[in-house]
Amino acid sequence: MDAFDGAQRRIRILNGPQRGATHPVRDRMGIGRASSSDIQLVHDGISRQHAQIVTDEQGRHVLIDLDSSNGTFIEGQRIRRHVLVPGTIFKIMRLKLIYETHVETHVDDAVDASPSEVYAVRRLDVKTLRGTVDYSVADLPQPIEGAVGEPVGEPDHPQPRDGMRRTSSSAAAQARGEERHRIVATRDDGSTYPGSLIDDIIEYRDLRIRNDRGDPLEAAERRTFEQLRGRLHAGEPESAATGTAPRRRQFERFQCNFPAKLRFAVGEELSAAVLDIGVDGSRLRVYDHQIEHDAIVWLAIHLVSRGRARTVVFTGRVAWTCRNHVGLGFAGAPGWEHVGHRKVEVRTHMDLGEQLRAARATLGRVQLRRSSS
Repeated sequence: MDAFDGAQRRIRILNGPQRGATHPVRDRMGIGRASSSDIQLVHDGISRQHAQIVTDEQGRHVLIDLDSSNGTFIEGQRIRRHVLVPGTIFKIMRLKLIYETHVETHVDDAVDASPSEVYAVRRLDVKTLRGTVDYSVADLPQPIEGAVGEPVGEPDHPQPRDGMRRTSSSAAAQARGEERHRIVATRDDGSTYPGSLIDDIIEYRDLRIRNDRGDPLEAAERRTFEQLRGRLHAGEPESAATGTAPRRRQFERFQCNFPAKLRFAVGEELSAAVLDIGVDGSRLRVYDHQIEHDAIVWLAIHLVSRGRARTVVFTGRVAWTCRNHVGLGFAGAPGWEHVGHRKVEVRTHMDLGEQLRAARATLGRVQLRRSSS
């Protein structure tokens, strides 16, 4: 918080694949390429520990460049230390970030009557079908013009099975050309996850980064950290006596079905449906894609809850692919920064047919590269 007016400050990313993502400013925040950064920016020209924001003795937030190779810039000038004021825009490589006062953005309709309901938003206009997002009410940044996604007419979100689809068609949402999908997450045993899964995942990941980095957590934060780990954890491995194979994941993958966008460094977006998600990864349906195994991508989810609109973005690496599905491992997952390129990896949550298609597709691309070289 600012020492002068007590208002909550945040950093918002203005462009690139993480555009729209926001990060509340704390006493200390790291910015860089490393997974341990509070704001992780994946780009070869960005240092692992590139910059940080600290609070000085007067309670002001100060941006400090950590002797990075390519620098931190404000108004075209390379800086080493700069006191931030609301509205300050700073640039790291081509990425622009703004330091601003956090103001809640409310959407004025009656869809969110229940405080526990969270909706993923998709647009129904032509621009969204081409793979972009643009709605002014939600205070989201404008997308890059000319982004290419699915052809017009391709469904933006597939019809789910077992009646899991829950949509909203309020008059206000229709007037904005939106369709909202209530996020309902279920465990393997069929029970429904209580509360907002996406918010809990984001909060847990943030606390985990700070804990692993050795930052002190307050008593309330420590309790929240332990509670969230208990909720999101996959549980103890099954014993051999049960005849059930032990779990391979540390955290549960929750079954769901809601729309999102898959963003790429070149500025493109593809429409996707999130089929499962957990602390360290997600499984998506993306129709007829040509996404490469091991590619770095960004999963963007546009949310409305309690009348508040926001965008969350997960940085991920493609762990496996098949024709209409993609598996992501999120940044910060164990071994994320040390995954070998062109590795054929088969995940147990795929059925046998999907496993074979994923392995053949990856091997086929490797053989094609070798034959053309």
